[in-house]
Amino acid sequence: MSQDQTKKEALFNEVKGSLFEYLVGRELCRLAGHELDFLQSLDANYLNVLSQQDRMVRQFYPEMHPFLSEVANQSSKALINYLGELPSNAILKGKFADSSNEKEIFEADLIIETQKGALPLSLKLNKKNSFVNTKSGGIKSFFDHYFPFLDSSFQASFNHFVDREFIRMAHELHAMNDLEFNGNFSLWVKSGKSELPGELSIEERGILKKFYARIAAQIFEILIHAKSVSLQKFSSALSSLMGFSSTDILQLVCFHEFKTKGTAEIQIHSFKDIRNFLEEVEILPFTQTSSVDLKINDLTLQIRVKPMNKFTTTAIKINCSVKFKQI
Repeated sequence: MSQDQTKKEALFNEVKGSLFEYLVGRELCRLAGHELDFLQSLDANYLNVLSQQDRMVRQFYPEMHPFLSEVANQSSKALINYLGELPSNAILKGKFADSSNEKEIFEADLIIETQKGALPLSLKLNKKNSFVNTKSGGIKSFFDHYFPFLDSSFQASFNHFVDREFIRMAHELHAMNDLEFNGNFSLWVKSGKSELPGELSIEERGILKKFYARIAAQIFEILIHAKSVSLQKFSSALSSLMGFSSTDILQLVCFHEFKTKGTAEIQIHSFKDIRNFLEEVEILPFTQTSSVDLKINDLTLQIRVKPMNKFTTTAIKINCSVKFKQI
């Protein structure tokens, strides 16, 4: 992939989500005759960010703009068809929105007004056949936050394990490069070595992958235990990891083929789609990778270990994503 294409991909991934959310909300309000109200309701800071993103797209990636408009229109029509009505209003939520009412927002990108009341809507724009990100959080609070029925000693023990394995990985990488590990990666950086996983050699990446796999193996063991402690509480925790912290929320995912200009596929899921299958969850055998997979009916939940950005700190995150069976 050329450097220009790589930059385009990075731009696309950065702005597609927020612009897609904005365009869906605007289209719904346009159809309901409230487009001006929608625009006036936007936070000034948020509107400024959206305007900057829109200008960048028009300047550096002009073919993305008609694509986003098209998939937003298709998604709006699919939502109206799913609901059996045209929502009377849509309120855009985002990082600059007022988040004082967490119970209302949850994972919502839009709050839409229907005949049955306010409905939170999560919007995702994904490549076809890919996993959909639902949760991302710090590794050292993961079990305390999402599996609070487990004794806190599990999180504490897990954190010690992560720290020990990080030191082991660091020693191995330094030794491979004839460097001394002095407790941090200062000598590594001073010698001109990169802190980004993608810039490591194949051999170095192998060491890093084994480090993440050892952490994932520990996560696998704790999940096995959590399921044995309480299947009901365990399955309830999984619903949150799958993006259903609120049982009212709707998840709309637009699967696209932007590069090949293929037809988009839109899926809409509610909590009731998974509710009856949660306690049938199967933790799939561990395969020595950086992730743990769980099967729930025709859905796969993946829990993956990833660096925040640089791999040279213990600031590691756990990404949760789901994959529904696609038509």
